[in-house]
Amino acid sequence: MNDVSENYEHNNEEPKLNDRPNENLKRRSSGNEDEPSKKIHSHSNIVAAHYNHLEEKGLKERFNSPIFYLRNFNNWVKSVLIQEYTDKIREKDYGRPLRVLDICCGKGGDLSKWQKARVEHVIFADIAEVSIDQCKTRYEDLRLRSGRLFSAEFIATDCTKNTLRDKYKDPSIKFDLASCQFGLHYSFESLGQARRMLANISECLKPDGYFFGTIPDANEIITRFKKSQNRSFGNRIFNIKLLFNPEDEYPLFGAKYDFHLEGVVDCPEFLVHFDLFLKLAKEYGLELVYKARFEDFFKDFSGKYRDLLQRIKCFETYPAPPNRELIGDEKDYEHVKNYFDNMTNKHEKLGTMSLCEWEVATIYLAFVLKKCKSTLDSNGKQVYIHTEKTSPSTQK
Repeated sequence: MNDVSENYEHNNEEPKLNDRPNENLKRRSSGNEDEPSKKIHSHSNIVAAHYNHLEEKGLKERFNSPIFYLRNFNNWVKSVLIQEYTDKIREKDYGRPLRVLDICCGKGGDLSKWQKARVEHVIFADIAEVSIDQCKTRYEDLRLRSGRLFSAEFIATDCTKNTLRDKYKDPSIKFDLASCQFGLHYSFESLGQARRMLANISECLKPDGYFFGTIPDANEIITRFKKSQNRSFGNRIFNIKLLFNPEDEYPLFGAKYDFHLEGVVDCPEFLVHFDLFLKLAKEYGLELVYKARFEDFFKDFSGKYRDLLQRIKCFETYPAPPNRELIGDEKDYEHVKNYFDNMTNKHEKLGTMSLCEWEVATIYLAFVLKKCKSTLDSNGKQVYIHTEKTSPSTQK
């Protein structure tokens, strides 16, 4: 997602949707998740080609986009994650230079966020060479405009198949933070790819360092599918088509679906069963400290980061200002219209998001994992010390 930051102020109301039931995923193992295949190779090429061919959008075009506020809301979520967990690291050791791995970085949409967080060094890694080139260009532009900026490395490689550490200028580097925004689900094509991604994230992350990210919520996708009449669902700005039958048990890995989002994404993705993700992450010394779907994330942090919500235009003004139209259809605003009609002060402006955009935002969840400390077992093998009451896990 692009990082758009401009001054803007209005009151904000959370758009409301009906509570969705908590669904459990049916699943089965296909039995060959570790085996490399031509399909895996070709899908990686599809993902790389898709992001290599995405056009750069100007600010004016983005402002007129039907997903303008959705983009900004996603940027708010990422900004909050970055700010919250850089602050937590600094609480323990203020003044320490912070080093970051930004994996699946795309075109560098979080460059300015890392700058505002005052980190020392960032390694950007992505499968798409064109995206990495654009990330480099954005970095140089930002450095020229702002003077002092964090140092950076740029790596174009498939992070689900290749070892990142070998490509670092300093293979002994230790990260305080690792971030993977809207990209981890690509690694769940196979068990081997998911393991390689987690190994790349964990192996250079310091004990008590944080790994955070955003992914589609598999439970929510299946819940919406079951309410639809066929294998696809969506609205005028997005569509998800399942490429498997969820009425049957389906594989833990390779549960594939096509995702189309207006002007941004039109690419196959894979469901991430979150409990399985946590089980794998634990093997690499990573344990959960926070998880929330985006609407709950908003409830958790909107008070503390209200000014940022306003500054980067996360919500649309309702009613629309003079000489400006709402970006959605009339039915997209029934939730806020009903609220507005019952208000006594009709001069007050509300902040909202079109129902179409909100239906996309609420597909996603945010998570934060923490790297465990480790020790050696009786055989001299490294094991992780988890805070929960279970036996330590052996490093893979």
